[in-house]
Amino acid sequence: MRFLAFLLLPGCLASAADPPPVAPAAAAQACPGPYASAAPRAGWNKGFEVAGQSRAFYLILPEHPTQPSPLFMAFNGTGEDGEQFASRARLQEFADKGFLVVAPSSAGNGQFWPVWDGLRARGHEGDPNADVELFDRLLGCVAAHFPVDPERVYVGGHSAGGIFTNHLLQRRSGVIAGAIVASGVYSQTSPDPVVPLDPATVIVTWGGDNDHWSGRAGGTTVRGFSFVAEASAASQAYARAGADVVSCEGDDLGHAWLDGLDPWMADVLLAHPRGGPRLVALPPQPAGAHAACVLGPVVDTPPDAIVCPASATPGCQYMCQQLADGAVRNKTVQPVLRGELAKLGFEGEACGGCVAHCEAQAVAPADAAVLACLGSQPPVDPEQRGIAAALPLIDGVDSCCAGHDDSGWCRDICGTMRKNIAARPYFKGCAD
Repeated sequence: MRFLAFLLLPGCLASAADPPPVAPAAAAQACPGPYASAAPRAGWNKGFEVAGQSRAFYLILPEHPTQPSPLFMAFNGTGEDGEQFASRARLQEFADKGFLVVAPSSAGNGQFWPVWDGLRARGHEGDPNADVELFDRLLGCVAAHFPVDPERVYVGGHSAGGIFTNHLLQRRSGVIAGAIVASGVYSQTSPDPVVPLDPATVIVTWGGDNDHWSGRAGGTTVRGFSFVAEASAASQAYARAGADVVSCEGDDLGHAWLDGLDPWMADVLLAHPRGGPRLVALPPQPAGAHAACVLGPVVDTPPDAIVCPASATPGCQYMCQQLADGAVRNKTVQPVLRGELAKLGFEGEACGGCVAHCEAQAVAPADAAVLACLGSQPPVDPEQRGIAAALPLIDGVDSCCAGHDDSGWCRDICGTMRKNIAARPYFKGCAD
């Protein structure tokens, strides 16, 4: 497989005492275009052709490299490129620890969020991914020109880059020794079927309870998206998969990369290469980092339970309870759908308005069939977190409303949800 080819390149087998020269044939095989004959240089490198796209990456070389050198590939967030992320996250501090730092720029390939292709719709988890191809080719090419330690390849990213880090780690754990998942969504990043992970050290970070983000990319707008529950979900998922998990929470730093921990995180990763010792204790954290780390996963505390009142219209209570459990109590989804939930009758966490609103909309004969269909759908798990917690609700609406433009209730909820650009890709069954 191409993403393993770099392990066989002569540059990767260099010893600290006598690094062999790079074999031109190896570079020609691993690298596209001009990079087959000339090594990437410190700073910007452009015209790196992968999967029909011309990509760019920013390279930071260590002033005092070890041989072979560890490598850290970093993925930018929304609205920035590789150099801007490297500067914001102070990744020079990783280079100061001896890392080759490679920061490619995103190309808007994402299906749900147009930055990195990290979130995938169900049934499309295994489709070709130009960003994964970029990782494979870039890693192989850099390793053809520099003595990269194949046991110390690490990845990381913040926000949209954290989402892609989750996606990549679950598909390339045979190469990646560890990762920093910073404020990244975990829901919808896993392959199907889920594959076992090789042992790895995964540092999951978030800025604190106020880690929220609002913004726009590629015509898609998000308001107040919270990354707290998704960070918790990621830490628990990697722990279940057998990874050594470190959970780091910022001191109400907002939506931020925890740059005060950079040298500390670099040391934690360096101490745990592939096949090396397991992480059993954390080193002392630096003073003034404005963050706290623990060994192991963290469990996010859900908001208080919501109980929707009974309804004279069969199905309205059940549907409003689905909305309450899957969206209103969902720290990830609720900020994005706050306006839409209010239009559907929720006043904060009060559910009575939703039931009354449903009763007013569900007056046609088709509504009884739609609500009966919804009542047969699996209930939302009120203890689940993140985007995944809302999927039973979304699936129910998509399945039961498809083809039912004669239902006033379906026209109401579909019209409401599809006006939200961020929600529209999920409610595909509403398109009819």
